Amino acid sequence: MATKPSILTTLSDEKIAAQHRTMSRESLTWLMKRIQGLRNPYGMVRPLTKETHRYVRASDRQKFLMGGLYYFWYDPKTKKELPYYDNFPLVMPLKREADGFIGLNFHYLPIRYRINFMRKLLPLAIYNDEDEIKRIRITYPILDASNRYKEFRPCIKKYLYGHVRSRILAVEPQEWDIALYLPIHQFKKESAKNVWQESVDEIRT
Repeated sequence: MATKPSILTTLSDEKIAAQHRTMSRESLTWLMKRIQGLRNPYGMVRPLTKETHRYVRASDRQKFLMGGLYYFWYDPKTKKELPYYDNFPLVMPLKREADGFIGLNFHYLPIRYRINFMRKLLPLAIYNDEDEIKRIRITYPILDASNRYKEFRPCIKKYLYGHVRSRILAVEPQEWDIALYLPIHQFKKESAKNVWQESVDEIRT
C-alpha cells in the first residue's frame, strides 16, 4: 500500500501545477485560502516523517546546510526548566557546534511575522547553477547587528544532536512558504497564542 503524501508535498505539487512562484503575493494568497481550516497538527506530521526523500543526516554537510530549512522531533535537555518549547521545530540552522547547532525556529513567530522575516532573508540567498535558491547566507552576527532582522530574537535556539528524536527532514526552498504557513508546531507547557504574543512583545522591545 502506497504511503499517503504529506500535506507539505501535496500543497507543493498543487503550487507547481498552478505555476505559483514561491513567496510571491499570488502564492501566499493561494496558500492562505488553501490552509484555512487545517486543525490536526499531529495528523499532518506523521505522513511528513515517513517521506524518506526528505531524510538527511546532521553530519552530511552537502545536505544539512546552514541556511536551509528542516523539521525534526526534538526533546529539550532542559525541558523541565523551560517555560515552553516546540517538540517539532521548523529550523534554519546558522552554525554547527561540537554537540549540536544554533538555528532559527520559525514556529516561535506568528505566521505573518514568519513571512515578513523570510522576505527580509531572501535577498541573502545563494543560488545553484539552475538559478534556484540553495540556502540563505546568514549568521548570528549579521542578525544581531541590525534592527532589520529583529524577528530573529525569539527564534534563536540551540539544538543538541543527542536530543533530536527523529530523522531530520529537509524542506526544499520551493516549499519554504508552505512550511511557514503550516500549523504543525508542537508547543508544550503553553498555547501557541501565548507563545506568539511573548515573541511579538520581545520583537517590539
